[in-house]
Amino acid sequence: MIKNLHGRQQGLSLIELMVAMLIGLFLILGVTQIFINNQRSYLFQQGQIGNQENGRFALALLSQELLKAGYRSDPKSPLTADNSLTSCNLNAGAGVAAVSASSLCIQYQATNRADVNCQGAALSDANRNAIVTPYGQTNPKVVERIEFDATTGSITCTTSAGSQQLVTGVKDLRFEYGSGPGNGSKTVTAWSATPSASSTIAAVRYNVLMQNPGTSAIRDNTSLASAALTDWNSRFGTTYGTSNDDKTSIYQYVQGTIMIRNQMQ
Repeated sequence: MIKNLHGRQQGLSLIELMVAMLIGLFLILGVTQIFINNQRSYLFQQGQIGNQENGRFALALLSQELLKAGYRSDPKSPLTADNSLTSCNLNAGAGVAAVSASSLCIQYQATNRADVNCQGAALSDANRNAIVTPYGQTNPKVVERIEFDATTGSITCTTSAGSQQLVTGVKDLRFEYGSGPGNGSKTVTAWSATPSASSTIAAVRYNVLMQNPGTSAIRDNTSLASAALTDWNSRFGTTYGTSNDDKTSIYQYVQGTIMIRNQMQ
């Protein structure tokens, strides 16, 4: 005898199926939003890490070169005036010459045979052979120009051999020169981007605005400029933040100060 199984069938009704699908849809949307937020946070952190690494390198590089400025192997013999490099008009005894708010020149004598310039180039054989002792003689002189290249977004170093990029991912670079009232004064009484030609530059403050390219997905609101960019615009009178590239990028502002050798009382 065949039993009637019609009344014993089990399964989901249409309403139950629609409710289950709705619950599943909400769960999928929640997981997707969590994934998007985590991805945004990860990309932002990676961008800031890149800025931090480049910023530390920029500060270390500028500090390293400015610490050399004004060094002479014979303390009794001041550095001579030098204009061998374009735009570098270094007065006698000066370690630093201001070219502009984003460019400066330095001169110093090599400390030893293993010394290298800002491009990492070693001294020539003739210059190395001329260094017998670290002090008491006139060692070969090195002249460098360090500046910001807005076209490539980099800090460059120029020597007699040419120019070379040192740090990339830079939005802007500004130098502020600490000097006295002139007449050989070695006391810092004012900071300026354009010091008087007769004043002695005794200190240099360097400000670097790092930029890491991002996307609109990283920023919660691309109509608002980043805090670092706003601070930079307020301090230096720039107008960054209007282009799409400015709105989506990630920024960090780093700063350092170096007292120039033999120029402070």
